[in-house]
Amino acid sequence: LLYVPGDSPRKLEKSAGLAVDTLIFDLEDGVALNQKLNARHNIFQALTTHHFGNIECLVRLNAVESGLAEDDLTGTVAAHPHGYVVSKVESPEDLVDITYWLDEAELLSNWQPESIRLFAMIETALGVMNLREICMATPRLDGLIFGAEDYAASVGAVRTRAGNEVLYARSAVVALSAAG
Repeated sequence: LLYVPGDSPRKLEKSAGLAVDTLIFDLEDGVALNQKLNARHNIFQALTTHHFGNIECLVRLNAVESGLAEDDLTGTVAAHPHGYVVSKVESPEDLVDITYWLDEAELLSNWQPESIRLFAMIETALGVMNLREICMATPRLDGLIFGAEDYAASVGAVRTRAGNEVLYARSAVVALSAAG
């Protein structure tokens, strides 16, 4: 997996030639607030003009509660990425909202239903506590991604080399993914 900031057309173009399995075009942490609109446009352009071959192309959305996720979707969905990564998922409703938008986009574009994959980033204590419900929120959900840095910040932990401060949360994400 390689995260590529959406506000850099040069990095988006260069990523098309890399030997990676998955590219995640970032609209969230890797992009300053005043660059979000440009980043959406850049990602749309990259997906519609560059040849990525067998590389899976995902778009990382801003958190639903940020108020930016719907604009992220409407600015990129017409390029038909392979999927979306939803940042800072804390409740099943976050995924239900995104699923609704994707269902509508697929219907309006005559695409195969559920052709756009969905991944949830678990990055907060509340997200960990709601993992079971999050995993059952939508059949479109294909996987979970654990964000250790943001999780540690959400619980007031200091990151260490051993990583014991995120062990419980990381283990919970793995267990719920396997039970899925």
